[in-house]
Amino acid sequence: MRLEQFVRAGVLPGTHPHTTARRRVLEALGEASGLCTARTVNGDGDVVVCTLDAGHYNPDDEPPFKDGNPGGWHKADASIWNDLGAACIPHAAL
Repeated sequence: MRLEQFVRAGVLPGTHPHTTARRRVLEALGEASGLCTARTVNGDGDVVVCTLDAGHYNPDDEPPFKDGNPGGWHKADASIWNDLGAACIPHAAL
């Protein structure tokens, strides 16, 4: 109980929206069910999970890439991707 209060009061407010750190905190609290579950594998072989809200994906809304805006694609920290890449696992596949 005290640990959960600490995480809610001290850790969660210090995380930025739509980042992997925030997703991890929400998962630890059991509150990540509203997040997208699409994932990809980056160049280092690490699995990267989308940090945006579920239902955001729109492959036709291509990001401008200049400003880090994901458009309707998936995003996690600096990674932006769509479901068409060979290393991608769309949310519908889980």
